[in-house]
Amino acid sequence: MKKSTKGFYTVEAAIFLPLVILSVISLGYFMKVEGTWENCIHGAVDESALIASRSYDEINAALIGPSVSARINDDNTELDTMSLKNIRIMYKDMYSDDLTSFDIFAGIKLDLPLGFSREFILDQGIKFRGFTGVSNKGNPIGKEGLESYEVQEPVWVFLNSGEKYHGENCTYVKASAKLAVLTSAIQRRHDSCGLCNSQSMTIGSLVFCFEGENTAYHRSTCGSIVRNASVIDKQEAENKGYGQCTKCGGS
Repeated sequence: MKKSTKGFYTVEAAIFLPLVILSVISLGYFMKVEGTWENCIHGAVDESALIASRSYDEINAALIGPSVSARINDDNTELDTMSLKNIRIMYKDMYSDDLTSFDIFAGIKLDLPLGFSREFILDQGIKFRGFTGVSNKGNPIGKEGLESYEVQEPVWVFLNSGEKYHGENCTYVKASAKLAVLTSAIQRRHDSCGLCNSQSMTIGSLVFCFEGENTAYHRSTCGSIVRNASVIDKQEAENKGYGQCTKCGGS
């Protein structure tokens, strides 16, 4: 049997070309999903701006759902499911008043190559302040405020996942990265992350740190940051729909 370079190239092409084609097709599907989510959020924000501009004459909760839902559905006909939940109007938190918020839940099911299918889910919260003509007395918390901020009854929640609030000593919280403002003390206590090149970050930047010795501080985009917990007031957590952690009781 004679071996030839041409024969090797043919075998390699037969193996790798289908994989390359599948990768390109899959990338196109994911781009479609991301584009759909961006379009959903843009429509919700645009519609929220219209609602905010009319809030001087009060906001009707019964109209928010239909108007925002209609805008999202009209702009994204490929959605399989879409609903708005947790609609709250004209409330106040620790920083501002005349707030309105809602959560978007949308789903799209795509048929992938080789007979596979997958459902993609969007879970996005929208919050805005109405143009009521009332001066907003709340001020941005700023860098100094972040370093000295204390809540009345602090609990920890995972903003990007989870439905429970936790106590500081909960094992779920201990295993997570926490948001902090980069200071010289953090630079002395933690190493910089070589994966995300965090040593180039300047004092005052927002970083994520794990507890314990010989740990590093990371950028928010670092692949090491899988879960991060944020501290908020217990009442605010309950208002947002979080329940007590069954492991630590939320305290």
